[in-house]
Amino acid sequence: MVEFSFAANRKIIFGMDRSSEVVPHLKKLGGKILFLSGRGIRNSEKWVSFVHSLESEGIEYIHETVSGEPSPEVVDSICDSVKAEKIAGVMALGGGSVLDAGKAAAAMLTEEGSVMEYLEGVGSKEPSGSTLPFFALPTTAGTGSECTKNAVISSPGREGFKKSLRHDHYIPALAVVDPGWLKTLSPSVMASCGMDAFSQLLESYISTGASPVSDALARQGLLGFINSFNTLLEGRASDEDYGAIALGSCLSGLTLANAGLGTVHGIAGVIGGLTELPHGTACGLLLPGVMKKTFSALAETDPNAPVLEKIRILMVLSGESPADGIAAAGMLTEKLEEWGRLAALPSLGRMGFPEELIEKAAADSGNKNNPYAFSREERLKLIREVF
Repeated sequence: MVEFSFAANRKIIFGMDRSSEVVPHLKKLGGKILFLSGRGIRNSEKWVSFVHSLESEGIEYIHETVSGEPSPEVVDSICDSVKAEKIAGVMALGGGSVLDAGKAAAAMLTEEGSVMEYLEGVGSKEPSGSTLPFFALPTTAGTGSECTKNAVISSPGREGFKKSLRHDHYIPALAVVDPGWLKTLSPSVMASCGMDAFSQLLESYISTGASPVSDALARQGLLGFINSFNTLLEGRASDEDYGAIALGSCLSGLTLANAGLGTVHGIAGVIGGLTELPHGTACGLLLPGVMKKTFSALAETDPNAPVLEKIRILMVLSGESPADGIAAAGMLTEKLEEWGRLAALPSLGRMGFPEELIEKAAADSGNKNNPYAFSREERLKLIREVF
């Protein structure tokens, strides 16, 4: 008998131009809101319309801007700046970093001390799970943070880290996913974010921690990407394509929160802790090599391995006619390589990753829930191939 548990948001609102539907939920909180956003979106007409919807309904808020991935210092500073206020809830509008900062702030406004004390593998305290109501409105399609239970906090450097503040209660109470925000992104940002979301979907789909529910959601998200990501990378996306990618990202948050990730994120997370490189780009670079080796290693042990059968089903549903799971895996890895070419992903070296840190990245990284366990030497080879 299959056994699993599944954690999710209390409510998800999805659809083009539905961002303002957060307003009635904010009004129900009956107090001042901490409102976090990024900088880039504030030049768009969509931002002006959204802020107008808040102010026309009398929503009182304190606005803070988040730039880049949140560090412990950024989270602590945000909390310190509003602790004298009576904050009823937190809302974050932006990419994954903004949402993570909001998630962490909502939690830490109810805890004592620095967020550093509660980070996995860094701090000495366990989060209580207490949090202010947190509403997430993603403007990118990458991390799926609007549906995850963790906030990623970074302190890049040779001895740096990229760790999570994690608890089931940190899943945003409300996620409002409006694909219209994706139209405000540059092609390079859209490509990087999309590769992150797809890698999350695929890694959770083949994860050793997958369940029937996570498989169904991951498969839906993967099919959306397979059908729409090419047109987006080629600059001819329709509203339906934007919707498919936004939905895929949202679903990737749900699946990773419940099934876990694999070697791609096991390596990319360490790289992100060592240097401030775009996380999605690192995932996109590593994804073809990790999947090619994972699938070939599984095929050597069992040509009919369950993971390969899942890939066969995926490719059949996408309209392909693979002879078996091995052929399907080949089709999928070819698709990943095609996306890398269309996105013109720069190498790790071109992005500024120091060659002297390659060995450390291989040694410090891991496999998470990947169905094939890469050795340190194999991880080193993967990193060198994309350097």
